[in-house]
Amino acid sequence: MVSLEVHHQVEQLLFREAHLLDRHDYKEWLDLFTDDVEYRLPLTEYVQGDAAPAGHPVIQDDKTRLMFRVAKDESGYSHVETPKSLTCHLISNVLVEDIPDSPDLRAHSTFLVRQARKLRGEAWWAGRRTDVLRSVNGEWKIARRDIELDSAILPRGISVFF
Repeated sequence: MVSLEVHHQVEQLLFREAHLLDRHDYKEWLDLFTDDVEYRLPLTEYVQGDAAPAGHPVIQDDKTRLMFRVAKDESGYSHVETPKSLTCHLISNVLVEDIPDSPDLRAHSTFLVRQARKLRGEAWWAGRRTDVLRSVNGEWKIARRDIELDSAILPRGISVFF
């Protein structure tokens, strides 16, 4: 178990991240990640019985790829984000734990994201995240994020960040 102070710091990091995403403040959002971050959304298959995991993730980004996605959205050439989506990120059920034999922490959280796009309707995303957090210069940063969507059908393109 981690101290209440550390738990509070982690919650504040995750809540701040949601706030930055909803304000489209992506440059500051990128600063919440380590330079060697792994940001993954594995393909989840809902099948009966034991099945091997799917062959590849839907999203597997590093920091450079995240920066390219942000730059594309901000360029005005991303048709799916013109005009920009309105989003609302809700983060809850934050559980923080030590990782044995590591100075890093693991944070589990649940999310609900509403995405509304002009003339295109809206989408709701629910799921869970598992983050590995690392202290960098006295601040917690996200070093790895694994996203598990509670959705059996995905659209052709996912333009929001979780």
